[in-house]
Amino acid sequence: MRSLVICTLSAIICAMPCNAIADSLNVYSFRKAELIRPLITQFEQQTGIAVNLVSGKADHLIARLANDGENSLADVLLTVDVARLEDAKRRGLLAPIHSALLDNNIPHSLRDSNNFWFGLSIRARTLFIAKARVAENSLTRYQDLVLPRWRGKICARKGSHYYNRSMVAAFIHNEGYAATKEWVNAISLNLAKRPNGGDRDQLRSLAAGYCDVAIANSYYYGMLATSAKAIDRRVYQQVAILWPDQQDRGTHLNISGAAVTKASRNKKQAIKFIEFLTTKAAQKIYSEINFEYPIRKDVLPSAMLRTWGTFKGDEQAIAYLSGYHKQAKQLIEHSNW
Repeated sequence: MRSLVICTLSAIICAMPCNAIADSLNVYSFRKAELIRPLITQFEQQTGIAVNLVSGKADHLIARLANDGENSLADVLLTVDVARLEDAKRRGLLAPIHSALLDNNIPHSLRDSNNFWFGLSIRARTLFIAKARVAENSLTRYQDLVLPRWRGKICARKGSHYYNRSMVAAFIHNEGYAATKEWVNAISLNLAKRPNGGDRDQLRSLAAGYCDVAIANSYYYGMLATSAKAIDRRVYQQVAILWPDQQDRGTHLNISGAAVTKASRNKKQAIKFIEFLTTKAAQKIYSEINFEYPIRKDVLPSAMLRTWGTFKGDEQAIAYLSGYHKQAKQLIEHSNW
């Protein structure tokens, strides 16, 4: 179905006059459309540039971009994990961006050293506990997950999911392969049940008593708090968010990011779009609607995020994660995670 959507978009764009193409922008997004639609709407209103959004699975869209080569109609890639952008960079699918505004708005550790990709928002892959059963000082490090006291008490989605692979990749970068192998195997032994569902499902299982600890991305916690379902809002009240490794490297981060494609025919508009996503107004949307942390240091997180407390994130590992993904994948596949 997504292939049909992309083909249809291609046909429409190819039929447009050249000046119409210049006033539009084609975005391949690995993110769910509802999460970025508010940002796109505001960009269109401010600039008059129409954004054609194609959402889909990351592997599918990257393959499409590679297969289309110079004929690709994509101008911008939006992703939820920098390792995806690093993969696209290695395959020669991206173009470097030279923008003083992006250099000023985005910290060095959260953008590519050669300007091929730029971070847009921060999400923490962190730990959650059942308030009624677990004290907040019971876990201070990710390494604590391997302790015998958590045998059969951890909820997590499949280890093979990209979020978990990046977390394991960060562990390899920080602790080495051998230590990570032991960590992954120990976590798989401590799982409360066979991994299934997404991050919100792990938090629901935590509240329901199936486990005492859960691994999930921080923004899902905010989604539960504002859910239309009363049962999800109760889950939010029953679980607490923790920030591990605060005395060391910091909590593991996965960031959303963007890049301009090498084949882009609208590079000027593409750069303008990415620059817009780093403005204060856009950063507030990321924080207030998507429950993600601003990439900019001069933009406060939303009121809800501030109630979760402050934390130090492991920004230094982000640029290196893609180099460890293959090893992380192998370790997970040889465990019961």
